[in-house]
Amino acid sequence: MQKRSGYLGFFLFALTCSFETEGQNFIGLHKSEIAGLLKTINPQFKLDNNAVNHTYNYLKFVDKISEQTILFFLSDSDVCTYVRWMADYANLHDLTGMLNQNYHKQGPNAWLYKDKGCNYKVTLEEEEWYFTISFRKN
Repeated sequence: MQKRSGYLGFFLFALTCSFETEGQNFIGLHKSEIAGLLKTINPQFKLDNNAVNHTYNYLKFVDKISEQTILFFLSDSDVCTYVRWMADYANLHDLTGMLNQNYHKQGPNAWLYKDKGCNYKVTLEEEEWYFTISFRKN
């Protein structure tokens, strides 16, 4: 269990930096850039092409170790417009701690941050079996 916690801590740090660090915000990146960046940040996330959805254009990455999924929603020109990160409740404490530490809290389940002159909103939605963190331009 300690080893899993260490991986999760590294992942949270690395992914947080990727959302905030200048030049590494996933929103605005092309489809081809997302896969390479996520692979560098955390190779435990693997591209999942098993499910096909003809309604949405997105990339799906899954980390089966800590039961997390990240969806990168893309425009018609394959540019990331928003991100949805779904996780098992076992990750809730770590992820809300990361959000509180790295973003400006705006309410019970909302945070804001600024990158390259653009404002972004982060929201956490609690579902029955999992929770979702969404990153969008504000």
